[in-house]
This record gives sequence, structure tokens and C-alpha cells, in this order.
Amino acid sequence: MMDDGAARRRRVERAVAAAARIADARDPLGEEARQRLPSTSGLSQEGVELALGRHLEIAPSDRELDALVAASGRARRCHVVLAANVCTAPLRAIAVAAATAPEVVVRPSRRDPVVAELLVRALQADEGFRRAGGTIALVADIALGDAGAPAAGEGGPGDLPGAELHVYGSDQTVATLRAQVGPGVLVRGHGAGLGLAVVGLSANLAEAARDIAADVAPFDQRGCLSPRFVLVEGPAERAEALARALHEALEELGARVPRGPLDGAARAEVTMYRATLEAVGSFWEGRGHGVGLDPAPRSLLLPPAARVVHVAASSAEAAPALLAPIRGAITAIGAGGAGPLTRAAAAAAPRARLSALGWMQRPPLDGPVDLRTP
Repeated sequence: MMDDGAARRRRVERAVAAAARIADARDPLGEEARQRLPSTSGLSQEGVELALGRHLEIAPSDRELDALVAASGRARRCHVVLAANVCTAPLRAIAVAAATAPEVVVRPSRRDPVVAELLVRALQADEGFRRAGGTIALVADIALGDAGAPAAGEGGPGDLPGAELHVYGSDQTVATLRAQVGPGVLVRGHGAGLGLAVVGLSANLAEAARDIAADVAPFDQRGCLSPRFVLVEGPAERAEALARALHEALEELGARVPRGPLDGAARAEVTMYRATLEAVGSFWEGRGHGVGLDPAPRSLLLPPAARVVHVAASSAEAAPALLAPIRGAITAIGAGGAGPLTRAAAAAAPRARLSALGWMQRPPLDGPVDLRTP
């Protein structure tokens, strides 16, 4: 059987349909997800509901689905190794894998396997997925040494090549697994990343602050789209006004969607970051967030991923030097107000996803979320 574009597209559509069941609190899959995720994801119950209800990509356009299929590779089998940072990420990873190959093998995160398990269970029972040539399995581990070799007596559909391995996780995880694969396996690694928010001179500061808070809160700022830094175009006074407004916006949002509990290591990181910022600028701390301000930055200090945001005054001329140490890690840029600073940031990280503020955590389902690796 030839694995044509229509079959690939159909498998992706069935993965999205399975995710829609998880998004629905009335569906048994949705009920199970809401019962299990608070203990595995580290999110509050309200944070889980925000993730499933607003950030699971269950309504892609035809153009987005076409783009996802066109951007995916071609293989007989696709192995997927998932991370735990973003509980909804398995949908996009499995959709890309289903577009790549008729046979998908998924190793979920050991810490947070919930959404991956539910998607695989739904697709295994889905006749439409099977009619499109799809098979999917959940495994505790992948035998990477022979990941590209077919089993005895096994043939692939048409003339598809061997296998692809899609790795989501830290840069070290990607490098380790890349070194372990056998011959005939193409590895696509999606390592660590972060988001950058840019507030231009034309932006309304109160609106920008609310939009940035809406980008920070989902998944408690974990994941490669979450803004960790905010560059504010203009003088230090404007950056301070944005920081104060962001503190208020995060406080208001946190009352509705509380941050999940922090472990001891995360609390220590927040304490260290706060001490550093109080020495060079200002720090505002709320019940479940923090905002640091550096009014005259020489470099950018990475805040902990705990709804803690680093705000810095900048300009189009200063931005390239500030961003140089992190430019390879920037996965997403959220822009509030067009202008020289936004253009400078986009030029520093040309492969980052670019969106309006407030939409950084809602990218189109058009392929891998991380565009840094071709």
C-alpha cells in the first residue's frame, strides 16, 4: 500500500479528533485527564483546565494541516521520545509522527505520561486511524540500536525509507539518543528553548502586560514558548511601568489560575534570582509569580521557570548584544507594537516563531512547535 498524502492527512485528523475528546471535560478521556494531570504535571487544577481547554490544538485550519503534512518527513516507522514540561505537547508530537509514518512508536515521559497514554489509547481504538494505515504503540523504552531495522518478515508500505526518531527534551537528551541510534534512522531533535517578549514604543503598556501574563501562566512558564524575558523599548522608566503593570496582571491572573506547588529546588532558584535583581534593580513578588526589572542591563539574567519574568529596558541598537548569548535558545518571540526593537529581536533569532503578545502559547498546528531545526 502506498502511504499517500491523503492517508497522512487523515491520520493527523484522527489524532486531533482524539485530542478533542481529552479537551472535553464530559468525555471519559477528558475526565481521566483532569483526574490524573494535577499530580503528574505539577499544575494546579485550574492550570490543567487552562491547558486542556485553551491550549490543546483541536481546531486547526485546513491550511495548517496541509502545512504540517508538507513539513513532515517520510518514513516507514517513526519513534517519538517525549518530555514532561508541557502536558499537552504529545498531541503535536504524535500528529507530526503520524504524518511522517504509518507506524508510530511513542515513549512517553515517565514523569507525566497522561496525555500521551490517552491519545495512544484512543487511536488504537480508532477505526479511521487504522483505515488510513496507522498503527501506534506505547513503549517503556525504544531499542535504538535497531530502531531503523524492520522486524523479521516485515515490509514497509510502498518504498518508504527506514525510520525517524523525534526527540523532545533537553539538549543532552537529544545528543545522547542521537549517538545511540542504529543505521538508517534520521534523528530530529527538539531541545531546550525559551520565549522572548518585546514591547515596542507603540504598544499600550497595560494591554501588553495583560497579554504577557496570558503567555506566562500556561504550563507555569515551562516549555519552549513561554516568555522568560521581556525587552521594553525606551527609557528605564517605561520598562519599570511595564514591570509594575505585569506584576499586577500576573497577580490578577494568578487569583483565577494559581501556580502549581514549587519544590525546594525551584524555591531556591527564585530566592537567588530575587536577591540578584534586588541588587541591580527591582523585584516584585506575588502569591504565585515574580517580576524582576533591570533598568540598565549589560546582560540578561535567566529567571527560573516558575512564572518569574525578567524585564529589561532596551533599544534596537542594544538588543543584538543582549540577545547574543541566548539567540540560539529563542524558540518564540511575542511582539507588542511593531518597531525597530521587534525587528532587531527577529533578526537575532530568525528561526523563532513570531506572534503577537498573548498568542505565544497558541501556535498554529502547522508542524513541530520548535522551528530552529530544519
